Amino acid sequence: MIRTLFVLSILVPGLLASFASGYWALMMYLWLALFRPQEWLSFDITSLRLSLLFGVLMLVRSAVSGILPNVTNPLTLGMILLVGSSVVTQLTAVQPDLGWVWIDFLFRLVLCCTLLVALSTSARRLYGILAVIALSFGFHAGKAGLAFLLSEGTTRFNLGLAGAFIDNNGYALAAVMIIPLLLVTAQNVGLVYSGRWLPWIRLSVYAALPLCAFTVIGTYSRGGFLALSASVLTFILLQRRRFTALGGLAVVVALALLVLPIPQRYVDRLDTIRTYEQVDTDDVEGARESAQSRPHFWRVGMAMVEDHPLGIGLKQYEAAYDRFDFSFGRYGHGRAVHNSHVQVLAELGWFGAFVWIGLFIYAYFACLRVRARSRNDRLAPEAQRFLMTLANGLLTSMTGFVIGGAFLSLAYNDLTWLTFGLVAALDRVSADLCAAPAAAVVGREVHAPAAFQPIPSFATTSRMGPR
Repeated sequence: MIRTLFVLSILVPGLLASFASGYWALMMYLWLALFRPQEWLSFDITSLRLSLLFGVLMLVRSAVSGILPNVTNPLTLGMILLVGSSVVTQLTAVQPDLGWVWIDFLFRLVLCCTLLVALSTSARRLYGILAVIALSFGFHAGKAGLAFLLSEGTTRFNLGLAGAFIDNNGYALAAVMIIPLLLVTAQNVGLVYSGRWLPWIRLSVYAALPLCAFTVIGTYSRGGFLALSASVLTFILLQRRRFTALGGLAVVVALALLVLPIPQRYVDRLDTIRTYEQVDTDDVEGARESAQSRPHFWRVGMAMVEDHPLGIGLKQYEAAYDRFDFSFGRYGHGRAVHNSHVQVLAELGWFGAFVWIGLFIYAYFACLRVRARSRNDRLAPEAQRFLMTLANGLLTSMTGFVIGGAFLSLAYNDLTWLTFGLVAALDRVSADLCAAPAAAVVGREVHAPAAFQPIPSFATTSRMGPR
């Protein structure tokens, strides 16, 4: 009953707001995709086809308002090129019917991302979208971390959420990617709310950060651990006082090891990263073969692209594996590539891989450019903080995927593509802020430029998200 009331308290106001604004329809669409209430409730709501409803509302209301998908940013252009590349691969696809299913999925995801950029016309609007993305998935990851903590480390998550992050490894990677976005959400919540509950709201979001880290531990994912380590290191390097941040992290980790329940089984599993001989079996011969299995899958991917320079088709590596497996079934049949970057190379060919790499290179460049813009003295302090923290958060999140994704076949997961959309939107908003007239400061009151004005809301409040 409580779950039902909670979902309805979001769904009903969000539906009404979506009829009035494409922006709110976008946020509801993202909430459905990442929170996945259909998996959380005790009864089936999939027949309502809510995602289709909010997707149509998002398109129609945006078009009526004269807002079209953004196709001018290099990141949105890159995403569109990848969709085009996936269509071209159908010429040489090994299973064309499967390819069209995933092309439809990728097209809808890219359409959502390009509308995200177009609808993020201000910092507050962008923050609202960020908060919906972070809190929707962060709720589940934080809840799982709390369960791990209460069980004193005895809980192990062998499954994740339905969708792209259905197994433990994908769940760990998603938790790593969402932690920096949750941090940015907590740091900038004052943009949309200034009431008496502000400290408690901020504290609640901060509390989710370590809980999400516990979720990563609870998955026993070695790739998740590497992704988390890379993210933390990246975040420290982005700080102005790096040595202070590193010292603070060392203290926190030392206290965590002394007080918090870190299972010995997890420590032993991490030790296998060094030996690379541990598998989920006690068979010694199987352990030896596992040490070579993933590099073998990557070599199979290279064999695929050598034979099909245009790619073997979107999400068709597994269908093509047996045809190109030069070990003749030594590691099984219909295996996954276990590397998002090789996945793109094998499935979308050399051109697709070139665009994929270019997306990350430009996204990193754009975030670094936003960091430079955030130091503009003409900006209001809250604008400077928002630009700097969000750029850092996106850089950290992308690094987590680049490292963790090297061990998982998750190139087409929602979070990574939405991150490209967030970077493109941040690039646009930061440019608008810097081009606006200088903020006039009168005493303690700051009159912000137009790009920093409140979100036009269906209701009379400017608080974030449909509630």
